[in-house]
Amino acid sequence: MSRLRRIKGEQGESLIELILAIGILGICVLAIGSSIALSVKTSAIHRSQATADAFLHNYAETLQSSYAACIAGTPPNYVSGLAVPSGFNSPSAAVSFWNPASATFSAGCPATDAGLQQVKLTLASSNGFVSESLVVVLRKTS
Repeated sequence: MSRLRRIKGEQGESLIELILAIGILGICVLAIGSSIALSVKTSAIHRSQATADAFLHNYAETLQSSYAACIAGTPPNYVSGLAVPSGFNSPSAAVSFWNPASATFSAGCPATDAGLQQVKLTLASSNGFVSESLVVVLRKTS
């Protein structure tokens, strides 16, 4: 068996050089993969925010002509029977009533209805990443 002669300077790569190269490439692949996963997650959150925002704005437009007074000290329920987009919990509505004496909105049904309500609509995603709110002021038309 004949021995192959190596030309001077052509000794090849050492094991340490190969391990370092593989390690650097691994770190680069990990960084790229993590950034792609993060962008996918962020995109899903933004899509959920846009869905919640559109839902609340559309519902607020339907509420503009739906003023309901207190009945027996119970505030109106503006979110009953509402179809919710998939991936979201049932919305909530906090109703505050105008108090002419203090010129502010306050919780609890007043003895006399001033005809002005502030409704804070809130919609949260079932995974807890998105929570959107919208405040609407309703006025009694008659």
